[in-house]
Amino acid sequence: MQMKSTIAGVFTAIFAVNVVFANTADTAAGSPANAAAQAAAANEAKIKEMKDILFKLVRQDEYLDEAIETLDCETGKLTSDDISALGLSLKLVKNNLEHITALNKKQFSEVQPHTGLAIYTRTILSYSRKVAAKAGQTGELLSAALAKGKKSTMRDAVSSKKGGKVGKNLTELLEERQAMETLSAEIKSLKISAKKLTATSKWLYIVSK
Repeated sequence: MQMKSTIAGVFTAIFAVNVVFANTADTAAGSPANAAAQAAAANEAKIKEMKDILFKLVRQDEYLDEAIETLDCETGKLTSDDISALGLSLKLVKNNLEHITALNKKQFSEVQPHTGLAIYTRTILSYSRKVAAKAGQTGELLSAALAKGKKSTMRDAVSSKKGGKVGKNLTELLEERQAMETLSAEIKSLKISAKKLTATSKWLYIVSK
């Protein structure tokens, strides 16, 4: 009988110790230090996401620089294939801007103010505005190129009728003009996407301050 009591006492003691350890673990998990560590980890993850958005924006800014450099050259140096390739490049930029806009919207409900993220969201807003400005610049350059192309087409058409020598035949000029008009449509879509991106970047900065 005494042996049974001793064994029962040992099990009771072990159970009590386990309860104490469990309570201690729960207390540690809910401690201010642990909560701070979790918050810091979550903030680091959020910073990584912001850097990813910023990296994507910088790439689009670089692509637009290349497009502007291409459009800023003399119109006569661009073939219809060159113009079509440029249109595809700008369409890719437009799609990427729409993807970044979606990422911005996702952050609206997740970003908390006063967490040190404003420095990243402010930079995102700055690059968004740069991208929007460059999208507008591509439109201006294309308008100038179209005006030059129209004059060139009319001049060469007259020369062709008179039997004069021309740098490009009329078919080539018409193909280039058609490619330019298609590019114009792509740039209009790009400008709309850039405007939406700037709007979401502005709100993201506001909620993160």
